[in-house]
Amino acid sequence: MYALASLTSARGSLAQANANYEKVVAGASNETIAVAEKAVRAAEVTLDNAKTSLVNTREQQNTAVQNAYAALLNTSLTAIPRAGNADSVIPAISGTYTGADQGAYQIRLYSGGSGLQFQTNGLENSSGDVQTGPVPMGKRGLYIQFSSTPSPSDTWTVYIPNTYASAYVTNNNAYQAALKTRDSAVASADAQVKSAETALAQAQASLNEKQAKARPADIDVARAQILSAEGQVQTAEAAFANTTLKAPADGTITSVDIKVGEQATAMKIVMVLQNIGDLHAEANVSEASIAALKQGQTVDFTFDALGPDSHFDGTVEAINPASTVISGVVNYKVTAGFRNVPGIKPGMTTNMTILAAVKDNVLAVPQRAVINQAGKHYVRVVDDTKTKSFHQVEVQTGLEADEGLVEIISGLSEGQEVITFMKQ
Repeated sequence: MYALASLTSARGSLAQANANYEKVVAGASNETIAVAEKAVRAAEVTLDNAKTSLVNTREQQNTAVQNAYAALLNTSLTAIPRAGNADSVIPAISGTYTGADQGAYQIRLYSGGSGLQFQTNGLENSSGDVQTGPVPMGKRGLYIQFSSTPSPSDTWTVYIPNTYASAYVTNNNAYQAALKTRDSAVASADAQVKSAETALAQAQASLNEKQAKARPADIDVARAQILSAEGQVQTAEAAFANTTLKAPADGTITSVDIKVGEQATAMKIVMVLQNIGDLHAEANVSEASIAALKQGQTVDFTFDALGPDSHFDGTVEAINPASTVISGVVNYKVTAGFRNVPGIKPGMTTNMTILAAVKDNVLAVPQRAVINQAGKHYVRVVDDTKTKSFHQVEVQTGLEADEGLVEIISGLSEGQEVITFMKQ
């Protein structure tokens, strides 16, 4: 199951690699490009909105800071007499200080040609008549008003801001808070602009990538992924194939010598596969007869299991060139095949008669009539049956046939009587 799952996974990876290659070559679809273009337009709108928000935030926060600063500078503005005229009548300070500088107004009185006048120094230099109505103290929005006629020697100081006032701490804290709020709000709005710029750049880059044709390097990478996936499939196929035992040829399993869970070792036979419909027989033939045999010769078979009268034809299929010594005699294994012999099982005994050669109209005698002496062959020919006389004739032999006959090539004539057996 694991090998099959690995093979399925490898095939899926190959299909994915092929699909990715087609996608790379084809490039982005019109729909995908349209989506990317829409994303660029949306990013542009977001950036414009962020920039507008930054401008508005700066304006709003600057106004808030200016208002807080103005409130701080105008905190309880009061003319504070100098120590020498602490009991003098204190003039009223009114209006709103519109300047941005901090400092103080020094106010002193003096007698002029038209009467008592005042003069300011410090933040502004100005002068005017001492009146019971408001008189401008310069050009920054403040007025001074005397409720009664003061002494010409009186002097006062108006501090901008009035750090002696009880509301100074509150207004100063409000101003500092406004500064921090402005810095934080502007920084946040500026960060939104930068984020929108980054998002627009990314959206534009994505659109450019989708509109561009596939690069050769990208195509090469996609092809390499296919080759890698194909290798994984081949490896998985080989692993899966190893989970199945495949016979090298058709046949029938006639023996299984292993059980589930047992360990299989090298060279151990675990099962036997035989082609019981295409059997063959093996026989050892001595070196004296092997020279007459060759592939394709006709073989006559009889089987002990079927009796001597049942004959079946076959052919010599192979002659092993390697010899085997059996009981001191050199033999060669001959394999002969036969087909469709009913009732025959592997391992049964058969008798093989190989037709090595065929000759017609030849002179033959029983093999037991031939005598071997000093490397020559002789036959005893009868001279007179009554006297039982005979003489020995040298002959040249040929083929040895079945049923005990030997071909006589020369030395005898047809009709001559020969001796096959003599009593001692």
